[in-house]
Amino acid sequence: MKALSRILALFMLLAGLASFTSPGASRADESDGAVRLAALNIGKADCLLLLWEDQAYLIDAGYEQTSPALLTMLNQFGVTHLNGVFLTHCHKDHYGGLMALAGSSISIDAWYAAEIYYDVKPNQHPAVLAAAAKGTPVTWLKAGDALPAGAHGQFDVLGPTTVNDDNENNNSLVLRFSCPQGSILLTGDMKEDEEYDLLKAGVFSPTDVLKVGHHGDNKASTLQMLRAVQPKVSLILTSSEEERDTPARSTLSRLAAVGSQVYVSQDAHDGWLVTLRGGVPTVTDIQWDGVPARADGIRLSIDVKNDLLTIYNEGSAPLSLAGCTLYSSKGDELLSLPADEIAPGGQYTVGSRTTDGPCDARWNEKRVWHQKKLDLALLYDAFGRPLACTDNGLPE
Repeated sequence: MKALSRILALFMLLAGLASFTSPGASRADESDGAVRLAALNIGKADCLLLLWEDQAYLIDAGYEQTSPALLTMLNQFGVTHLNGVFLTHCHKDHYGGLMALAGSSISIDAWYAAEIYYDVKPNQHPAVLAAAAKGTPVTWLKAGDALPAGAHGQFDVLGPTTVNDDNENNNSLVLRFSCPQGSILLTGDMKEDEEYDLLKAGVFSPTDVLKVGHHGDNKASTLQMLRAVQPKVSLILTSSEEERDTPARSTLSRLAAVGSQVYVSQDAHDGWLVTLRGGVPTVTDIQWDGVPARADGIRLSIDVKNDLLTIYNEGSAPLSLAGCTLYSSKGDELLSLPADEIAPGGQYTVGSRTTDGPCDARWNEKRVWHQKKLDLALLYDAFGRPLACTDNGLPE
């Protein structure tokens, strides 16, 4: 599936629909009145920055371990002040970076979240905790609300319309941004149930840019919804290594059926930048100024019996582990790695208290990897970008 999405991206590159850029180049063009939407390549997680006139808005914040990528994006675009931060729903791949943002020097006018959510105590809501760290309250949004965005723009809240106590994805805050330059539909992790609610309410209309729901899986972006929205460009934020069934072949087929150009975050360097002028979106590939390119040739493997993970550097350059983070889905655990280096062709072992024999680094945990069910391991660099992903070889 990753190969399929890369083929689609290559086709669009050859067709001249995408080209390489850097935030420095985009900042030079800000006086042209265009809308800009930056979408980070941080795995199966959402983090978007919308720039319009003198306004800046963040839509979701990715994982905790990808928060350096969020802060890098704000720095690269020269953002020191956010007019608003929107949390679409209470899942860690959308709210994980909020506390890092709250602890930064970025000033924030308003925090927004849907008044409808499920299975979260009000005083533990991620938006409430982040806003409280900045000494501000959350503004709760409901379907039908409208928020001005600068002098000539507006966010319209389309959903959720009803609480879904089965799947928090279907309580996603769904926003339509519109201005004289065009429109953008932001869907969080909306799936079929919420789509049907909004189709019934008749709130969908043709849009220029679509942020595809739920990482492009097969239970989102129904053909009925896509026919109502008719997106010219669609963004899918996912990693096929982290979530193997995304982007789903069926979702890509439905997007193709309505004539939408598709860009998958895993196919970008550091992210995609959509520039919208006069209803015409163009998409460019971002690589941060002054930031090293993402290391390649990195591979992980897990020895379940000995509770040992090995990092292999199969690339041509040394890999510095300074600032790198290792993630284990068992217990949702993070380990900050020592500032060691792995030479080309070298390897580095990370064990636990259960691991027999020496290892280069060690979790202060009895066991880090499950022995009877599926686990994921991800390695992130100092800029919050995923370098490698593997599992423990067991069924779900």
